[in-house]
Amino acid sequence: MKHFRLLTVVAFLALLAACIRDEAPNDEADIISISFPEGYLRARQVEIGNDYIVLYPKKDVNAQELPYTDITLSAGASCQRTASGDSETLYYLDVTSESGNYVKRYAVRASYFPASFDFETWTTPTAGFAYENPKEGSLQWFSSNNGAALAWNSATKPATDYPIRRSGIAVSGATAAELRTMEGPGNVMGLMNIPVMSGSLYLGGFDALTGLTNPLHSTRFGVPFSDGKPVKLTGYYIYKPGAGAYINPDGTASDHKNDMCAIYAVLFKTDDRTQFLYGENIATSPNVVARAELHPDEVVQSEGFTRFEIAFDYDTYSVPFSFTELYNDKYKITIVFASSRNGDNYEGRIGNTLIIDNVELIYEEEY
Repeated sequence: MKHFRLLTVVAFLALLAACIRDEAPNDEADIISISFPEGYLRARQVEIGNDYIVLYPKKDVNAQELPYTDITLSAGASCQRTASGDSETLYYLDVTSESGNYVKRYAVRASYFPASFDFETWTTPTAGFAYENPKEGSLQWFSSNNGAALAWNSATKPATDYPIRRSGIAVSGATAAELRTMEGPGNVMGLMNIPVMSGSLYLGGFDALTGLTNPLHSTRFGVPFSDGKPVKLTGYYIYKPGAGAYINPDGTASDHKNDMCAIYAVLFKTDDRTQFLYGENIATSPNVVARAELHPDEVVQSEGFTRFEIAFDYDTYSVPFSFTELYNDKYKITIVFASSRNGDNYEGRIGNTLIIDNVELIYEEEY
């Protein structure tokens, strides 16, 4: 019996050793974490996605020359840095799995808040749709085009048929951003009625999952900002009111309602519960620190560009501004343009047109 037990134990250990010995090399090729020298990145240092890494350098840091100090990969994987011919990508990190069967390429990019917005670069962000949104450096604008693509659901609709499009009338360069209030698709799959589609352009994001069920909440306002204390928003615009009747959210017309464009910016503080503002609370959130807005009575209707310069109001809001919180990435900012002031409720005057160019956020630094 003792010999039998001994043979059983020996056989089990031999089988276990064989299993360990024959275990297949790891096929995973992921970057788990990555770090850079201290003092070069903002408080929000690195974002790691499925196939990209975003760095958040301090304003005067050349991220192209910033080497990483430590990197953690999937078990047994190796990593190699390769150059990029893409102007938006600093370089690539190619991760090869332990097995050698898989290679994953991570595009490493740096996120800076642009010094100005000239609307010269446009991208097609959604495969299968032709609409375009402007982009400035690494910062992508979002717009009502994102929601319009869901509502119209037409792969054949050209970019020029969307509420936001390139304008050949510009202050400088070749293009500006043109926002138009248009007739909407009406009833969309029995989920909602969209009689009017306003042109809106903003810094933030868009949640496609709620785009047709809760449109006000699908619009996410805000991008990280830590360069300085915003003082003024400046730029140039052309505003032309529509000639038709004002269309209400239920599709009825009102001859005596007025419509107006909107130009404003909001600085707000983030916390565990608030990372973005939304259509339903951008004007009422208790996290707002300051707001700059062109008052409707100040809007000029003209054929040529009019310069605007609007100051940020801090006194109206209860959240005090702090440079310490600014430099620790506690604040986000959004800039918003709309051809119809209440267009987020699917109402407005069809034909309203707002053209925007050469926008700049003026800020002051702590000395």
